[in-house]
Amino acid sequence: MKLSKRDGSLGTVAFRWVGLFAVLLILASCSGPEAPPDSSEDAVAEVDAGHAPGVYAQFCAACHGEFGEGREELHSPSITGLPAWYLEEQLRKFRAGQRGFHPDDLPGQQMRAVSIALDDEQIAEAVASIAAMPTRPTEPPSPGFDLEHARYRYANECMECHRYNGMGEVAFRSAPLVTLNRSYLRRQLENYRSGRRGATPGDLYGAKMVEIAGRLDDDEIALFVGYLGALAHGDDPRPARER
Repeated sequence: MKLSKRDGSLGTVAFRWVGLFAVLLILASCSGPEAPPDSSEDAVAEVDAGHAPGVYAQFCAACHGEFGEGREELHSPSITGLPAWYLEEQLRKFRAGQRGFHPDDLPGQQMRAVSIALDDEQIAEAVASIAAMPTRPTEPPSPGFDLEHARYRYANECMECHRYNGMGEVAFRSAPLVTLNRSYLRRQLENYRSGRRGATPGDLYGAKMVEIAGRLDDDEIALFVGYLGALAHGDDPRPARER
C-alpha cells in the first residue's frame, strides 16, 4: 500500500508496531483458549476461534480477544456491539493518520500500524466478523456512585449526540458508548482532552470532542465514565434533560 507524505513521518514507528503485533499473534497462538463471554451457546459458536473468519483471527484477536472482549493488559477495548459504520470510520481514521498520530498514544500507534497493513476487503471482512459477535455491556459503576448528578450531566451535555441509550448516532458520527470498557472510555476522554485524539486538521467530529473534553477535570471524566456503565445497564437519562 502506498503511503502519503503525511504517513512517512510515522512510518518507522508504525512498522515497529507491526513487528510487535506479529509477536503478540505468535504468543496468543501458544496460549490456552480464553473463556467465552456470557452469551448464548449459538452466538459463541458463531465467533469461536475455530470458526472465525481469517482476517479477524489473524490481525485482531491477539489484542481484542477471540470474542472481541478486549484485553486490559494491552489497553485494547471491547469492540463487540460497535456498528459497522463506526468500525470502518475509525479504521479509515487510523489509516489516514487522524488517529494514532500522537507519539504518546502507543495503543493508537499500534492500531495505525495494523490498519495500514489491511486493504479495504480485509477491513470489510474484519468488521463483518465483529458485527456478528455477542454484545458485552460496559461495566456498571461502583457502589456509592452519584447516579443522580451523573445522569443530569449526561442528559444535558452528551445525550443530544450520543442519544438517550448511549448507542450513538450515525447522522452525528457519534460513537456508541455502552459496549466499551470503562478503562478505555476514560483513556479516550483523556486523549481528547490532551489532543492525543481528535486534533488533526479535517477531523470535525474529533474537534468537537476535543472542545468538550478540554473542559473536564479528572473527577468529571470519572463521573461520565461511571454513568455510561449505568446507562449500559438500563438507566434512563431522559427525565433529567432540561427543557
